[in-house]
Amino acid sequence: MLGDFIYSADIGDAAVKYAAPRKFEKAAKRFLMLAVVFVTGGLIWIFCISPCMVPVKAEVKSFPGFDRAEALNIAGIGPASAYISVNAHEAERRLSEYYLVESAKVIKRFPDRLSVFLEPRRAVAVVFARINGRMRPVYFDRYGVAIGMGNGAKESPSWLPIVSGVLDSDKPVKPGTKISAAYLPLFSRIGAISDEDPKIWQAISEIGVVNKDNNLYDLVLYPVHDPIRLRMRSDIGKDSIYYALLMFDVCRQFGDAVPAEIDVRSGVGVVSAVVNTREASYYGK
Repeated sequence: MLGDFIYSADIGDAAVKYAAPRKFEKAAKRFLMLAVVFVTGGLIWIFCISPCMVPVKAEVKSFPGFDRAEALNIAGIGPASAYISVNAHEAERRLSEYYLVESAKVIKRFPDRLSVFLEPRRAVAVVFARINGRMRPVYFDRYGVAIGMGNGAKESPSWLPIVSGVLDSDKPVKPGTKISAAYLPLFSRIGAISDEDPKIWQAISEIGVVNKDNNLYDLVLYPVHDPIRLRMRSDIGKDSIYYALLMFDVCRQFGDAVPAEIDVRSGVGVVSAVVNTREASYYGK
């Protein structure tokens, strides 16, 4: 049975042959484990630890009169605020509630960037109010929010229409004050007309509100440098104002007949005038 006998030398060679792959396998496993630990630690640092430690880098695109520091302060973002602690939605809400800001957008960019975009409110009308015993202009935007007083709205154009009869003299007025809800549609329409043709207000010096019952009211427009009144409905638009101004130009051709008022509420201009103490009427369309 000599053929079945295995020499010890053969056994030793076989053991050596099998031990080499096992050592390589163990080394490879150790390397993979170390790699996993290293990568996992890096991910934990990048996504968990670093955002909690590194101050956020904020970029603010604002407008004149509202600087970066003031914007971040209102948004609740301090110099040491960490990226992960910043609530973008809350920052947007706080900025949007500020009286100078019409809209705000806050965007977070991982791992430490923050972008803030601000759009300013723009004045569309001027309302005179008694402040500290003096009549001062207050600038309102299309949403009926007071955004400046006196020289506080230097960026506003000079052709803004003056609106009268919309403020309660007993209530204090300050930046951020909102006009009565009944007049919000009026300021919205003034803003829309300004978007279409801002030059139209160069022909109108004042818009007077004549209150009726149940929060209803008419408007009386006063052309620049002329006593003639243009009585209109509250739902004014660019076309209705142009029609009233056309009627105004027609009435100026009457010569000595000076019209007191042009009523275009019905869509048909009705003009009353005084000639030699007698009233006359003209109907035009």
